[in-house]
Amino acid sequence: MKKISGSTFYFKRLFPTVWFGFLAFFIITAASSGAMSESFMFMVVPVFMAVFGFVFFKKLLWDLADEVYDEGDSLLFRKGGKEQRVYLKEIINISHTQMQSPEKVVIQLRSEGTIGKELAFNPPMRFNLFSKNPMVNELIERVDRAKST
Repeated sequence: MKKISGSTFYFKRLFPTVWFGFLAFFIITAASSGAMSESFMFMVVPVFMAVFGFVFFKKLLWDLADEVYDEGDSLLFRKGGKEQRVYLKEIINISHTQMQSPEKVVIQLRSEGTIGKELAFNPPMRFNLFSKNPMVNELIERVDRAKST
């Protein structure tokens, strides 16, 4: 059993905490200094940033699995307290976004599981983001071989 996912602590926990913490600090500081009564924008901008941040994190980060393990003929996804085993022959499609941070691999399945029908994870960090991820290419080839047998 080999772990094929990168760490999600920074992306799923630390970065959103810093984002919303900064906005809360800004709102509390502006409210206590009386700046909010002088200008409407002191309230609109942080609220807009909070809504934008929530949508951004929900769409790009919070759907990532915590851990993904390669078990040969299957992948084991762990997210929260749930686990889902995915056999390679059940995978319909694998898509990979390489020029975004974090890199993201999305696997679409034939049927719904305990975590979902579309499972996402980030592969381990690598330095050459301009090339195709070798782990993803190898996984695509293995899925293709599993479907043909």
